[in-house]
Amino acid sequence: MLAGDDSDGYLMPMRCRFVYLLPPLLALSWGCKPEEEVRVYQAPKERPATATAASAAPANTSVTPAANAPAPRPPWIVPDGWTEKASTGGMRIASYAIASADGRSVDVSVVPLGGQSGSMLDNVNRWRDQVGLSPLAEADLAGSRQVVKIGEYEGELYEMVSDKPMLDNKYKVRTLAAVLPLPGTTVFFKATGEDALVRDNADKFKAWLKSVQTGSPAGGPSSAPAPSAGAPGTPPDMRGPVAPPPSTSLPKWEVPTTWKSVPASTMRLASFALSGPNNQTGDLSVVALGPAAGGTLANVNRWRNQFGLGPIDDATLAETTTTTDLSGGEKAIIVELAGEGSMAGKRMLAAIVPRPDRTWFYKLTGDDALISGEKANFLKFVQSVKYP
Repeated sequence: MLAGDDSDGYLMPMRCRFVYLLPPLLALSWGCKPEEEVRVYQAPKERPATATAASAAPANTSVTPAANAPAPRPPWIVPDGWTEKASTGGMRIASYAIASADGRSVDVSVVPLGGQSGSMLDNVNRWRDQVGLSPLAEADLAGSRQVVKIGEYEGELYEMVSDKPMLDNKYKVRTLAAVLPLPGTTVFFKATGEDALVRDNADKFKAWLKSVQTGSPAGGPSSAPAPSAGAPGTPPDMRGPVAPPPSTSLPKWEVPTTWKSVPASTMRLASFALSGPNNQTGDLSVVALGPAAGGTLANVNRWRNQFGLGPIDDATLAETTTTTDLSGGEKAIIVELAGEGSMAGKRMLAAIVPRPDRTWFYKLTGDDALISGEKANFLKFVQSVKYP
């Protein structure tokens, strides 16, 4: 598996345990198991409970749900015409299907990822690759971004459609992907399928996002009334402040004087902008993922695909990468790629630093001449990294 890369196209592995990082969506723990019965839920807004039934139970007393206890309700309103389907493993915690009488269909998914979940650009380019589109450059990302309301938060919405028919050689594919970054987790809401059917459901998709119970931004007060105490079938409270993010302290490093620090995106730990003659630009991102992060070969092949290059095997990986020592004692794997095809004239320098708790990625991309000229500075920067 790539760094979270599966059929849904995300950039970090996810396990059901990450669901707890998003208390307003805590009810979705049901989504980690297949559901046999189709249900449409109307989810009222509620406040956080101080204790669950399990935590309130006396010591050494097991708590088992009643046989007729109602199923937990997802914290959103499912649009008419959407059918719940089983989420059979993988990264999803909820899945829906939209179908037409002539056989066209749309797949809707909800995926929460704990910790860092790759850069927004990487995720968007994975989705673009799935519909046969060429990757975007960092400078082009803002132009494809829409602001969308997800509960009480502002999220980001990306829309892409294939240039050619991809379904039964008759239909184009369209994807709607909304991203909700919160402390400690990022939630992805995605609808992909036949072009016209996705467009027909676009307003429903946005209304669905708006109905999501996310809790109050920054832990502020909620305007929603509290549920009646002891009301039959009332699920555990899901509102209130989100959990604090996991600690991710930045390492110390020496930044070249020509690099400009810029605000990091919601998925980056740090970003730097580079510039050169003739409007040449470069972008350096710092991202930390889980310990395995998909493996070095899988990540390199993902980057190669983005730069118009074919995949390689382990033997070729060893021949085409180098290592360098960091000041703190770790080793970094250095990858260099020159783009081909639509990515001709672009270059990437990347350093992968596997550590016991996380794998760190330092990636410099941009115009070929600029990135080639910055190689010495890039290596000095990576070599200066010292983790706390």
